[in-house]
Amino acid sequence: MGEKIMRDFKYTPDEEVKMHDEGAIRLLLSNFQSHEDGLPEWLKNSADAYAREDVPEQKRVIVVVTNDGKRGRGPSISCLDFVGMTSRAIEENFRVWADPNAARRGSDSDAIQGGHGNGGKCYMVQMFEDYAQLYAVRGEKGNRYGVVGGSFRFGYIPDREAGRNFPVADVRDELGHALKGIGCSLGMLAKVASDVVGDIQGFTLVTGVRPKGMGKSLRSSYVADNLQEHTQMIRTLELCRVYLMSNGKLYSSGEPLQLPKIIPMPGGTEPRVVEVPQLLLDPKSEEMISTTDGGRLGMGRLTLKTSQVSMRWSKKGRHNISFRAKSGYIGYVSVLELDVESSYRDRIYGECELQALERFKQNDRSRLASSPLTRAVELFISEQIEKYAKEFESLDKKKYNQEEKNALSRMNEALDEWKNRAWFKNG
Repeated sequence: MGEKIMRDFKYTPDEEVKMHDEGAIRLLLSNFQSHEDGLPEWLKNSADAYAREDVPEQKRVIVVVTNDGKRGRGPSISCLDFVGMTSRAIEENFRVWADPNAARRGSDSDAIQGGHGNGGKCYMVQMFEDYAQLYAVRGEKGNRYGVVGGSFRFGYIPDREAGRNFPVADVRDELGHALKGIGCSLGMLAKVASDVVGDIQGFTLVTGVRPKGMGKSLRSSYVADNLQEHTQMIRTLELCRVYLMSNGKLYSSGEPLQLPKIIPMPGGTEPRVVEVPQLLLDPKSEEMISTTDGGRLGMGRLTLKTSQVSMRWSKKGRHNISFRAKSGYIGYVSVLELDVESSYRDRIYGECELQALERFKQNDRSRLASSPLTRAVELFISEQIEKYAKEFESLDKKKYNQEEKNALSRMNEALDEWKNRAWFKNG
């Protein structure tokens, strides 16, 4: 009956899909209203730029520059890479809102993290009072493109004629000029990236001026801690050398930022890898849900790792199950949000790779959209974490029982020794 109704249903679709542009963009903006979540988006974009160009990993350098605004300059936050952007890339990729293919256009590298084409722009639009801009050079042409604080309408600076494809005689000289505006110099960069600065063919410098609620947001230690702990920085820090410079001084004596090392628990030194079944139960509808889109997509796997100490507070940025699919990293769920009844959940984290989850990626790449599949997958993950945690509880119980037996044995030995001494004394 249902099939007959569909065959009889006829309509003529509109030629255009109408949308209220401002309303749609304002909705996209809602997920990026902090420097903590916005700045990692800039670095992710730089990491993707390197991946698209297949730049050797030793040359993938990203420099974050913060300036507190002294000497007549407004306070600023900047992100620099040595790839560059053309006007075509700006107009066909960067400026297009909600384009999920923007990051991958022109490359199918597995290192590209991707997204929805919104995060970096959302941060530029919302979190800077004066303005935010791209200062990009590629080859012999440069572009300045940005937005004034409070607006989401980007444009060339100061206008299309002067800010688009202006001639660049020397890339190094142009970069030096760009750096002056943020209190930096080529000499400072050479301390950490001499191998890159000496032979640059392009660069992209993204800068936001007068960051909102700057306060501690510009403190180098605060910025460094956030970048090293943020869930969405994991892949970027794995693939690139990321340096931080604040008011002309290199953070941590010029050492690149690194993911905090997580020492595993005894008995859990190797990752636990579990295959995701083809069918999982949706706890809400109580129906079985395919994890392979009916066999059209590949099987998934869950990888669980352990931490010797609790991750609940000091490493909460890593205390998640990250999701990966075709476009790479697509989101995460905090282990604390999963239904796990064991104190050992605070020491377990990991990653779930499942192609069928791709369509549930959201704008901010945090929690996946609610659906029968995501509910079923999260239930499966919860069960696997609890099962793994119970193994450590069992080890603890055996250890406790053995220690109790050993203590009892020592007590009996001491009692026997006391009895023997008493017998000899009285005998």
